[in-house]
Amino acid sequence: MTSKEMEERSGVPRANIRYYEAEGLLCPARAKNGYRDYSEADLSALEKIKLLRRLGVSIEELKDLTAGRLELAAVLDRRLAEIGGEQASLNRVEEVCGRLRTAGETFAALDAGAYLDALDAPALPVEGGEAWWKAPRAPSLPETDALPVCTSIPRRLFARLFDEFGMRMLVLCAMALLGTNPAFHAMAISLLAGFLLLFVEPLLLHLLGTTPGKALMGLRLEAPGGRKLTYAEGFTRYLLLLWYGLGLGVPIFNLVRYYQCAKRCGEGEPQPWDADIAYMEKPFRWVNPAAYLLAAALVLAAAEPVSLWRQLPPNRGEVTVAEFAENFNRQADYFDITFSGQHLDENGSWQDLPYNGTFYVNIGDWGPKNLPFTYTVEDGRLTAVTLSAEKENTEDWLTLPTSQMEAAAMAFTWARKEAPLRAAPRRELLEQMESAGLEGFTLRQGGTVLTLEIRQRGFRYSDSLGLLLPEEGNENFCSFTFTIALEEEQ
Repeated sequence: MTSKEMEERSGVPRANIRYYEAEGLLCPARAKNGYRDYSEADLSALEKIKLLRRLGVSIEELKDLTAGRLELAAVLDRRLAEIGGEQASLNRVEEVCGRLRTAGETFAALDAGAYLDALDAPALPVEGGEAWWKAPRAPSLPETDALPVCTSIPRRLFARLFDEFGMRMLVLCAMALLGTNPAFHAMAISLLAGFLLLFVEPLLLHLLGTTPGKALMGLRLEAPGGRKLTYAEGFTRYLLLLWYGLGLGVPIFNLVRYYQCAKRCGEGEPQPWDADIAYMEKPFRWVNPAAYLLAAALVLAAAEPVSLWRQLPPNRGEVTVAEFAENFNRQADYFDITFSGQHLDENGSWQDLPYNGTFYVNIGDWGPKNLPFTYTVEDGRLTAVTLSAEKENTEDWLTLPTSQMEAAAMAFTWARKEAPLRAAPRRELLEQMESAGLEGFTLRQGGTVLTLEIRQRGFRYSDSLGLLLPEEGNENFCSFTFTIALEEEQ
């Protein structure tokens, strides 16, 4: 029979049944689909447990009875002796209450000493008097005979989000410190954070019984008997969570899983990954998530300068041609700028990279190899970098070498000690260079001057395509010349 049928026939709530299973008093078989399959013998065993628990027999004694280490007569004798003591104590309480009522005592004038002596006396005389109590009902199953279940959707959801957000922040900071630009690896950050949680969360549950997100929401997990989960139990729990709770992140399927989770919470049922776990919740305090958000803000505030510093080229101050080339290649890699499978060698010339399977397409013939940099060197230090080209009488669509211009600016201008640390002015410089069109520009930053001069005839610039297009009918009479220069400001 199913869990629902077992509950209906025995009158024992499923939460209690799960508790008795966790304590080893019930051991139902499992169907092929993994669900519990209770037998008539299981029902009989549950009714015995229900009877003896309502009579006040302890869980430990039930375990001993089940294992044959105790006889029922011995357990009942102990319970009868215990009840006799309780009855004697209640009779004493009844007697003292009656005497207080008969004497008409008031709280203000009550002399408690004499009555306390009566409570502590070895025996009390039986006296008449009106009964001021009601006959108690037969005791029900103890409230402790159930594994705690957290059914608060907001608390569970925010606990999970806090844990995932915290792990993402750690991964992001680590990537920034290692010199990888997190801005281009959002998907990798999410996947890596989820992968690390698979191993970190079970460890935290094993050591602490909670995680940062759960602790902030007042949640704690325990295995049966009040012990902490083993690492294997925590790991298995997380795998079940990925399947039954998150649907492995598969679109549509994960929405179905979310609905099923919400439905179980609404019905007071435990989630499949928490079926044999005590999920306890303390009173919620707003100070906990507020403290977490403050800590996250501080982490981001500390990580931002690190990220900005890592965006700067490795060689700072006055640089040589070889150091400029190293800066250029590094900035291109960090900001994910490609140059048709080429980079600069130590002489500042274009060199082919080893083939990595990527196919590159150039629009026109202004690829990197056809646009070499020209360097001005004084006393071994680089004072100016120039890039220029010209084209006449062509039907080709041309593009300004914006990528080379931006990477050169980051390698030369940002290398200066006067270069701004804040991201806003650096980003503004790149945006102005990129939006120049056919107008050219003269920009200043970090002690350098950046100029773009354009002389053209018969071309027009397409904003939508970002291309230079020869005007129709002028293909044999068009010309285009540009010069981009980065120089020390005098």
